[in-house]
Amino acid sequence: MRKAGTFMSISKECYSSLSLKLDRLMVYRDLLNDPIVASIKRLVCAISSEAEINEINKLYYEYSFNLLKQSETLGLKGKLHKAYTINLLITSKNFFSLTCEKYGKNIGSSLYNIAINDLEIIKAFMDLNFDDIRELLSAPNLLNDYSPTSSAVNLKEYDTYKEELLQVDTVQALADKVINYYFKFGSGEIANHIAFRWNDKNGLIGVKNYDPIQFDDIVGYQYQKETLINNTEAFIKGHQANNVLLVGARGTGKSSSIKALINRYHSEGLRLLEITKTQLLSLPEILDELKQRGKKFILFIDDLSFEEGEIEYKQMKSILDGGIEQTPDNVLIYATSNRRHLIKETWADRAKNATAEEIHESDTVNEKLSLSDRFGITLTFITPNQNEYLAMVERIAEKHNLNIPADTLRQEAIKWELSQKGRSGRTAKQFVNYLSNLQDLKD
Repeated sequence: MRKAGTFMSISKECYSSLSLKLDRLMVYRDLLNDPIVASIKRLVCAISSEAEINEINKLYYEYSFNLLKQSETLGLKGKLHKAYTINLLITSKNFFSLTCEKYGKNIGSSLYNIAINDLEIIKAFMDLNFDDIRELLSAPNLLNDYSPTSSAVNLKEYDTYKEELLQVDTVQALADKVINYYFKFGSGEIANHIAFRWNDKNGLIGVKNYDPIQFDDIVGYQYQKETLINNTEAFIKGHQANNVLLVGARGTGKSSSIKALINRYHSEGLRLLEITKTQLLSLPEILDELKQRGKKFILFIDDLSFEEGEIEYKQMKSILDGGIEQTPDNVLIYATSNRRHLIKETWADRAKNATAEEIHESDTVNEKLSLSDRFGITLTFITPNQNEYLAMVERIAEKHNLNIPADTLRQEAIKWELSQKGRSGRTAKQFVNYLSNLQDLKD
């Protein structure tokens, strides 16, 4: 078999040096665990040791396959090796990136200098063009102007910053842009998303297609929306703010109001983490994770209520009331419920002569009411009257550009409400969706 050295005029010392330098990474040492970085290390080691050309061919196409697969998954485009390296940088969760999340450019000089040393190595890695390897292998250049089948759904701000990172030509510029990115958007799991779910094994999981709802889409409930906005703005600015319970009829806009907050304030560092009722038992671990981060989080629990015998509410009571450990300053809890007092209460709880074992009946009642009392603000979303419901229909129909006479729209909306689940913002939206589909079919 022929050796690579027989055909290559490139400097093997250059590849050998790069492999050695990658092993010297400090704050970005986690990058060595990335499978594509590992495959490149194997490739450059094979070149520097003058491996057989078949081995180099195998390693190069192994790397190309993995890069192509990741690029389709992540929606990367252009020069894929460079784009993937930038993605690795911004999603790296380490003590440097977490510090930058909180302090931006005001990090310690020692940590900054160590990061500069790492970024010099990473930039050399990022600038690899593989032209000489492709020449050796007579391989086509297919990954330098790539367009993925499905582009990632990102906010325009994210894409703009990533483009700027791709254009940097010095290590200093790379450092400045990366630090700015961490400070503005976050790092690791939160580098590309504004809303998250919690996984007990993997932690924060980004929501790829977050609901784009705006406050203007929620008709009525002006007092409730203004109170929620004012409380959230105080939280973002570092002032005292309250946990909030939104209660009321289904479909009235409770959850939508909370989601609209993130669309309005994500550029000011607000993020949303939705958890389920069963995950309340994991609240200590969740709060431990969030307090490390440099963003403000709304911990969102939708449709919260408890049945007799469920114990998760005791964990939540402790957090809301300030147990042995203080709730982090960057976390607020917003919950929605159709039940004002959250915990199921029976007439037996209030019966003075109840035959249950509980001697102090009032203690049972107070225990069940105490959870909702721990929310600093309670906002009630009542079922809209007919005029309010029709105003919702007209507003949503206007947004959908429905060309229907006003009287006809109102008459049909009333018929729909009577045949469905009563009046609510959700019912109004479903009615307009129905009309839109009919109009599309006619067109």
